[in-house]
Amino acid sequence: MKMKRTNKLDVINATVESYLKRRRYQDLDIFKKPEKANCRSSEEMTLSVTAECGTSRDNSIVFSAISNDITALDQAYQKLRQCIAGLSDEKTKVELKNILFPVFCHLYLEILHAGNRLAAGQFLKNYQADFTLDKERDFLEELSTVFSIQDIELRPYIKNFRSRKYKVNLSDEAHIVLQKFLSKHGHVVLMQVINTNITVIKSVSDLYSVIDESEEENEKKADVTINGHVEQPGGTSVDRDMRELQEAIRSIQNSAHQPLRIFTINNAIENASAGIITPSMDKMAVGFSTSEIRLWGIGDTVLLRPNVRIPSIPLACDPVSSVEYLDDGDIDEAGAIILRGHSDVVHDMRFIPEPEVLLSVSSDKDMRAWRLEDYTCAAVYSGHNYPIWCMDTSVFNLYIATGSHDRTAKLWTLDRTFPLRIYAGHFMDVNCVRFHPNTNYLATGSADKTVRLWNKDDGNLLRVYTGARSSIYSLAFSPDGKYLASSGDDKSISIWDLATNEVLTELKGHQDSVMSLDWSSDGEYLASASIDGTVHLWSTQDYIKKGNPGSSNLTSIANPQTFATNCSSILSLRYYNKNNSLVCIGTAV
Repeated sequence: MKMKRTNKLDVINATVESYLKRRRYQDLDIFKKPEKANCRSSEEMTLSVTAECGTSRDNSIVFSAISNDITALDQAYQKLRQCIAGLSDEKTKVELKNILFPVFCHLYLEILHAGNRLAAGQFLKNYQADFTLDKERDFLEELSTVFSIQDIELRPYIKNFRSRKYKVNLSDEAHIVLQKFLSKHGHVVLMQVINTNITVIKSVSDLYSVIDESEEENEKKADVTINGHVEQPGGTSVDRDMRELQEAIRSIQNSAHQPLRIFTINNAIENASAGIITPSMDKMAVGFSTSEIRLWGIGDTVLLRPNVRIPSIPLACDPVSSVEYLDDGDIDEAGAIILRGHSDVVHDMRFIPEPEVLLSVSSDKDMRAWRLEDYTCAAVYSGHNYPIWCMDTSVFNLYIATGSHDRTAKLWTLDRTFPLRIYAGHFMDVNCVRFHPNTNYLATGSADKTVRLWNKDDGNLLRVYTGARSSIYSLAFSPDGKYLASSGDDKSISIWDLATNEVLTELKGHQDSVMSLDWSSDGEYLASASIDGTVHLWSTQDYIKKGNPGSSNLTSIANPQTFATNCSSILSLRYYNKNNSLVCIGTAV
C-alpha cells in the first residue's frame, strides 16, 4: 500500500500557522504581505500619541476640585457632621450617622488620589474618633495603612470597599434632610462620593406607605433623588420597578440555562495564552507567555497570602522541604496570586476541585500541579519531548491527558510523575485532546487534519476521522457520548455520529478559525468560539438531531445565536454545572 507523502512545505506552513494562532495573532497575512495602509508616517504617529494622551487623563473636574480646595472639602464635611449632630429628631440623626462613615472613608481615599498624602493623614486623624463601633475601628485601622492609590490594590478589603457601593437605609424624612443639606452646602467632591459610592435605600415601612397612597396623590408628588434625577410619580415607579426587577431575577433563576458570562483580561492581548475558572466559579486562573500564572478571586472571594511560619531554628528531625512559599513579590498590584515555576509559555490549564489543585502545561515540556491552599508547586510531570499544547481531565478527575508538538498524546494520574500510556499515530502536532464521558475512550485532534479515537486503557487506535480541510483545534463530546464535534481553521464545525462513524452535519457560520467548543450539560446546545472574538450557540434540536447521515447535503449554513464578546481573543469557552452557565474568558485592550 502506497502512503501519501507529506509535502515538506505544507508541514512548515502548518507549524508556523499553529504557532501564530496560539500566540493569538488574528491576521496571518499581515506577516506575509505588509500593507501600505499599516504603515504610518512619523507625523501620524505623533498625532496619534498626542490624541491618546489627551483623552486618557483622569477626570479633570474632580482632580482640580479636590487638589486645589482641600480646605473647602474639609469644611463641607464638618458642616455635614454638625448638621447631623444638631438634628432634634433622634431617629433621623441615627439614620444619617450611618452615611457619615462611608463618606469619611471615601473622602480620605479621594484626597490620596489627589496626591496629597499629608492632608489625607491629617483628615483621618481629625475625625476618626467619631466612629466607635468595633467594625468601623477595625476598618479604619486597615485604612490608615493606605498611603497611596497603589496601596489599595494590595489590600483586598479596601479594594472591595472602593469598588462596591455602600448601602444605607434612610427614611423619607432623613432623605429630605440630606437632600436639603447637599443643595445648600454640598461640595462637588462630597456630592460625587455620595452619588458614586453610596446606594440610598428607602426603608421598607416608608416604601409600603408610599405604595399605599392613591395614584392621584402620587401624580402630585415628585421624588428628587440625591443625584438630581426626578421620578414621576415616586410611589408607583418604585413599585413597578421593584416588581419588574423581581420578575427578571426569578425568570433567570428558574431558567435551565444562564446567559453568557464574559470575563476579560485587560492589557494582556499579546501575553495572555490560557484561561480557566474553577467548577465552583469562585477563582480564575490565566496563563501568560511570560511563563507566569495569575490567580484571581471571583465575586466575594478574596485570595490572601498564606500565613506560613518557617521555624527560626531548624531541627535535625525536621523533614527537608523543597517547597518555596510565596514572598511579597508573588502578589501583584491588582491582588492576583502569581504562580511561578514554568520556564516558557503556559498553553492550557485545568482545575481539580477535590484536592484543590490547578494543573498547567507549557512549552517547557512539563505539566505542573499547584496546591491552591498555599499556592505552591506540588509536583512536576515530565514525559513529553516537545512543547505541550493541550490537556483534559476525565470524569471524577482520575486521569489527565496531554497533547504535544511531539505528535503524541499521553495519559497521566496525579500520583505518578511519569505517563501511563502513550498514544502515537498522528503525523503532526496534537492540538487538542478530550475524554469520552464514559472515560473509556480518548479523542485527539491534530494539525494533520485528522481526529483519532483511542482506547484509553490499552492505547489501541479505534477510529480515524478524516475529511477536515485544515488543522483541528478543538473537540467536544456530547454529554450522552453519541456525538463528537470538531473544529479548526476551516471555520466550520463537523459533528460525527460515533455509532455510524459518519459525519452527521457540518455547521457553518463563523468568519474565522473556530478555536473552542463545548456542549451544555443537558446536550441542548453546542457553543463555539472563533478567533475573531465571536461566540455562536447552536441548538442540537435544530442543527444536529435533524441531520441525516449518508445524505448528499450535510452542510448547515445556519443562523445560530451570535454573541459579540468585544474580546480581542478568546482564551476559554466552557459550560459549568452551576446553572449550566456558559463562561467565556477573553482579552481586551
